[in-house]
Amino acid sequence: MTREELLLSSETQRFRNEHPETVKGWERQLAKGECGPDLHFCFYKLESYPNLTARLDAVEYRFDFAINAHILHAKLQGQFLEDGHVGPLALEHANEALSDIYRSLDEIDPEGRAAILKSLQ
Repeated sequence: MTREELLLSSETQRFRNEHPETVKGWERQLAKGECGPDLHFCFYKLESYPNLTARLDAVEYRFDFAINAHILHAKLQGQFLEDGHVGPLALEHANEALSDIYRSLDEIDPEGRAAILKSLQ
């Protein structure tokens, strides 16, 4: 899988480098099954996308992917808030956008994944 398919953008990598303790905390939360609602959404939403989940499991990257998605989800939510959406609506839009990304990454056809990945850059 490519860095883009793993949601490992330069911004995500920078966050991981600047906040390693936060990332470790999220890893522990995922391992224990005790995480906050946004991280929970990012991780458990993967169950709806078997092709994506299988590829992540093949490279042992499911937890890391969920954390990358969580970082992206926060960015998306912030963008929707900046666009003037109230909190719950911004959250819903971020959830929908992340679901669209997962759906695209779940496609077996690499060309189908390319469009959504290009939009993340």
